[in-house]
Amino acid sequence: MKYTIEDIFDVSAARYWQVFFDDAFNAALWPALDITCEPIELRRTGEGDALEIVREQRLTPKREVPALIQKFVKGGFSYTEKNTFKARENMMRTVTTPSFMADKITTHGIYRLEVLGPKQVKRVWEGTVECSIPLLGGKVEKILVDEVRESYRRATEFTRKWHASHPET
Repeated sequence: MKYTIEDIFDVSAARYWQVFFDDAFNAALWPALDITCEPIELRRTGEGDALEIVREQRLTPKREVPALIQKFVKGGFSYTEKNTFKARENMMRTVTTPSFMADKITTHGIYRLEVLGPKQVKRVWEGTVECSIPLLGGKVEKILVDEVRESYRRATEFTRKWHASHPET
C-alpha cells in the first residue's frame, strides 16, 4: 500500500532540517507523541550541501496496540527507524522495522521538502507498507497507515508550534 502525506511549514528548508535533527526538539517531540525514543546511532558527515546524517532509533508507542495487530505482538510493541538524510537532495530515506513479524511487514519511504518560498516548505512523505500475511495483509497495512497518518498529524501540530515559539533568526 502506497500513501502520501503532505504538510506546509512556514520556515526555510535549512531551518526545518536543523530543527528536525535538534536534540531539544526531539526531546520534546517524542513525549508529545506518546512515544519513547531510544537512540541507537547518529552519524554526521560533511557540512552544507554535502551534509549527510544517518540516524537510527528504537521507537516505542505508549498507546494501545490495535486489536488486529495485538494477535501478532508478543510483549511490547516497538519499531526501529533508520533515516538517511542528504542535504543536497533535501531528502531523507527511511526504513522502519517492527519488533514483530519483521519478515512479513515492510515499511519504508521518502521524506522530502519542496521549497515554496524563502520561509515556506512543503513536507512530503511518500510511504509504502507491505504486509504478506495471507487474508489479513491488507487490513494490517490499512491499520499501520492510519497509525502513521495520526502520528504525522500530531507531529505536524507540534512542529508548527515549535517553529512559532523558536523562530528562525
